[in-house]
Amino acid sequence: MPVVSLPEIVAIPGLPEPFSLDLPPSLVALREEALQVQQAPCPGQPELRLSDAVEWAAHTPEEDWLLWRARRCAGRLRCMRLKVECGELIVGKPDFGPPTPEELEPLRAADEVLKDVPPFPGGDPGHFHPNFEKLFRVGIGGLLAEIDQLRAALPSHDERQTFYAACQVVTEALSDFVLRAAEACAQLAQEDPSDASRWHELESICHHIATEPPATFHEAIQLMFLTQIALWFAEDHHLTTPGRMDQTLRRFYEADVAAGRLHARRAFELISCLYIHMNRILWPGSAVSVLVGGLDTEGRDVTNTLTYLCLAARQATHLVYPTVGLVWHPGSPDELLDYAVRMIATGVGDPAIFNDEVISAGLRDHGVAPEDCRNYMNSTCVEIKVCGASNMWVTQPYFNCAQALLEVMQEASLGVTPQPESFEALCKLVRTRLAQRIKDAGDHLDRVWHERETKGCFPLASCLVDDCLARGMDFDRGGARYNWVENSFVGLANLVDGLGAIRELICNTGELTIADLTRILEADWEGHEVLRQRILNTLPKYGNDDSQADELAAEWTQFLVQATEACHVGLHRYVPGFFCWIQHERMGSQTKATPDGRHAGFPLADGAGAAQGREKAGPTASALSTTCWSHRPILGGLVHNAKFSRSLLRSAEAQKALRGVIETYMQRGGFEIQVNVVGRETLLEAQEHPELHPDLLVRVAGYSDYFVHLNRSMQDEVIARTEHELA
Repeated sequence: MPVVSLPEIVAIPGLPEPFSLDLPPSLVALREEALQVQQAPCPGQPELRLSDAVEWAAHTPEEDWLLWRARRCAGRLRCMRLKVECGELIVGKPDFGPPTPEELEPLRAADEVLKDVPPFPGGDPGHFHPNFEKLFRVGIGGLLAEIDQLRAALPSHDERQTFYAACQVVTEALSDFVLRAAEACAQLAQEDPSDASRWHELESICHHIATEPPATFHEAIQLMFLTQIALWFAEDHHLTTPGRMDQTLRRFYEADVAAGRLHARRAFELISCLYIHMNRILWPGSAVSVLVGGLDTEGRDVTNTLTYLCLAARQATHLVYPTVGLVWHPGSPDELLDYAVRMIATGVGDPAIFNDEVISAGLRDHGVAPEDCRNYMNSTCVEIKVCGASNMWVTQPYFNCAQALLEVMQEASLGVTPQPESFEALCKLVRTRLAQRIKDAGDHLDRVWHERETKGCFPLASCLVDDCLARGMDFDRGGARYNWVENSFVGLANLVDGLGAIRELICNTGELTIADLTRILEADWEGHEVLRQRILNTLPKYGNDDSQADELAAEWTQFLVQATEACHVGLHRYVPGFFCWIQHERMGSQTKATPDGRHAGFPLADGAGAAQGREKAGPTASALSTTCWSHRPILGGLVHNAKFSRSLLRSAEAQKALRGVIETYMQRGGFEIQVNVVGRETLLEAQEHPELHPDLLVRVAGYSDYFVHLNRSMQDEVIARTEHELA
């Protein structure tokens, strides 16, 4: 059962009547099925090993690697089974069913063949955003025509001929894949004569977009979904996003409405169907994103009816995917911000709010052209990519800030390194440790980047990312307009608060030595609870607008940014981030007690803000601390988590106060803020009786998840976050 009572009626600016969030029975059934699928321990994958084995068996050492990769992708598109179900308004999701008995022996043989395939070098193949605007403008047939034209302009011996040949193979396969969806609809029309007209309509839509540009909203969103599926499962870009739907689909929506072909209700249902499908094809703990609002390349606000419909569909479906973010700028309409706050108050966990001024400025700093710097996407959580023109790896890797401090303390206490004579000397040792770790990671990733040139390659992505076709270069060989790698630092607050405790207890008062504190941490504070409580409750803590703690945070974030940007990976300098997905729990489970008072095994701080439960001075003070340092360089993503009490659901004054906190954070240069609105009591009840709360959504650290899907440690971490009251 839903945990919150979702409003059935909302007011959408531009629509004359109040808008109902009720879904039609067919979509309700699909939503319930998606929720049931997500309760399974493993969602499965379409079975593609037989196809891969066939294509690899045909590969010879003389065949260019690009052509093998193209054949692999095309083979998957030919063989991937589709599952079309009653009630769908958009079709083409894969069949995740188990292998048939007849396939078991061939699959064993296929596994033997595939042992000889060189392993993928690594790096990030998944987070990817295609140029939907171009695809919608020219269609699949237009891409093929462009490839033909570019090939014809080259001499036959030009090495780029191979690249274009690979692109032709995958684009033709994409067209055939869309036709297969049309055939599936035709089959359903025969099997389900009572709904034959709808199946024939979908068949016609798929036939058209197999070669031609979409002409309607329905055709465009159908092509968007089939393209995502092709990229996801045929070429392993498993986190391809629908992206900035209120911009890429806007012209179709407005043209259809003007022509009387479409109304807001139907568009809302199509968007809701797309959202529901996202929940059938993604594994738990993952993320996929939609971003709405913001500015166009001319600096004009883009808010339109689709902006609200994309948000409303998230409220109505109330499933974990996709997260829907909102781009804030100083001219964002009041109506939009008020709608966003009311939506947050339902407990759905969205929208997260992104700061256009900060992000677009950061992109300009990295050489992104003015016409592109507003057209970005949170890759899945909060990592930033330029839409349709970038090959950007994210979270490569996550760094445990607190672990570096523990290692330096351990070595100093054992005499492995000289005892630091001052607080600054200790900090220097930690900086040296972290800088080396960052450099080692950058050097490794640079090797992987270049290895991908020969043992990676993505011809289908190359057809959908500027400027690969124009350059005649693969996505993995520098073809994209923008190329860089982003990392992410975890446990910033633990590092800052821990150093603050060391400065006071070891350097200022001399109450302890490094060896003393190291022994206490090794014992996980056993016998020293009074000291732990003193550290937690009397010493300055990051997240409370305290100058001592905040100055340390500013100093260390500046260092981590500089240490990252001193490295080059591939074609660009390394790019920093400060968010953690679920890594604060994973890393925390492997990290001993830390000097900030944290117990061994407890999750590290969940983003760029305070550690869990330490923002004692209220939400505004917390926002002031997180924005005491510049977020402009942090294109790898930054999370500021906030949690508010249930009073927010009941009081218009509290909603106004929440908007004030959000706008204060944005005006001070905050990168992103996300809000949980759910009572501690509800979380505790869900922890003990998960069957009563299957779709309770919480924001974790850059993404949303079902609370009952989180492990116990992560649930405890969410519960431990400070719950603010709003007057």
